[in-house]
Amino acid sequence: MANRSLFKKKLLPYWLILPTVIALIIFTLYPLISGLFYSFTDIKFIGAKANWVGLDNYIALIKGTVGSARFFAQSFWQTIEWTISVVGGQFILGLITALLLNRDFFGKSAFSILIMIPWTIPSVVMSLTWQWLYDPFYGLINFYLKKWGFIEKYVTWVGQPNSEIWPQVIVGIWRGVPFMTLMLLSGLKAIDKELYEAAKVDGANTLQQFIHITLPSLKTIIVINLMLTTMWWWNSFDIQKIMSPVNSLGYKASTLPILAWYESFQWKHLGKGAAISIISLLVLLVIMIDRVRQEMRSVKE
Repeated sequence: MANRSLFKKKLLPYWLILPTVIALIIFTLYPLISGLFYSFTDIKFIGAKANWVGLDNYIALIKGTVGSARFFAQSFWQTIEWTISVVGGQFILGLITALLLNRDFFGKSAFSILIMIPWTIPSVVMSLTWQWLYDPFYGLINFYLKKWGFIEKYVTWVGQPNSEIWPQVIVGIWRGVPFMTLMLLSGLKAIDKELYEAAKVDGANTLQQFIHITLPSLKTIIVINLMLTTMWWWNSFDIQKIMSPVNSLGYKASTLPILAWYESFQWKHLGKGAAISIISLLVLLVIMIDRVRQEMRSVKE
């Protein structure tokens, strides 16, 4: 009886985590495996017949000469540009904001609340609001830019096939600054104040303290933060989809998630859309594995 009770006690932790494991298998592992399988077929849509075509989808995308596949290279480089710009902008503004919030000043509480606002707004509401701000006729951005003399006529910033991605980059930066700020601020709070006091005694100025104390102390949290935000914004979909033209691909502002969606559900090329997603996943995995390996190497040294 005692052995049976001990056996149940040992199994209890596994029973507790079983629902989470099942959920991960259903919502993560199964879609990944099915997507990998579909990428080697010519399936048109979910439920349709899937014929095995091997690497044909991948070859068509890489060559970029067959039908809609000609947009793959452009979307690939656009994804890199989007990710670097958004994550880089978030890091710079987040670091500046974190450094400010790490000091005491009048109105700090109100400033902290204002910084968190972009994080609290639902993505759809936020994207639609920015789309209205960018409106060529009724948006506040065009209104004030023309009023202040920066532009001579109203500009169509988003919503056209030839619209640039930079207006969306601004939205992405604005959206992600709160998360970056919180992560960096937590790292700043963990730095021992005595290090700065000792540096002041040795005659180090503010810039020297930032270079030789703040940045090295934040190195690990910066790397982790950049990895997390890179994964998130590489796969960003909602901002681009909402702010892109309706029922047409915003070619100059398209990224791999957007192209995969159009291939899969708009153009009924589910197999090719799955191949785009798998390629995107592999590129991201290579980047993440390389960064983790370098970070582990630096920790051992």
